[in-house]
Amino acid sequence: MNESLNNSDDYQRTYAPNTIGRAEFVDSVSRMAGEVWDFHNRFKIGSGQFQDQGATEIVANRTSILDEEIAELAQAIAENEGDEAVADENADVLFVAMGHAEAMGSYGIEGLDRVTGKSAAKTNETHAIRPDTGKVLPRKGKPHKWE
Repeated sequence: MNESLNNSDDYQRTYAPNTIGRAEFVDSVSRMAGEVWDFHNRFKIGSGQFQDQGATEIVANRTSILDEEIAELAQAIAENEGDEAVADENADVLFVAMGHAEAMGSYGIEGLDRVTGKSAAKTNETHAIRPDTGKVLPRKGKPHKWE
């Protein structure tokens, strides 16, 4: 059943249920996380190689990889390469971002846990969707993000 959601007087969005199941989504992302782990070990680029570097330095050294994948995603969208190409480029971005988390070791895992917890705590009472961007923002505080 579709439900109209109003977050402002001049914009209305319509909610429809997810088109994939939770288990399918979670299983797919979990498989990717496992492959990130295996990929890093296979090529000896996992968190163990960074024992003498801080977490920020690790990500700083890997940022160009993520930048490249984001650029390829933007290109696939801009050039109308189609849903499959965009899906693949999106997955590449996620794969590399997961690689950042693994490469950071315990800091990466702790960051995942903190952000997951913060997102899980957001409710319709505390947060709303900014109509022009689709971003979920706090209803109170951070007024600059609503401008």
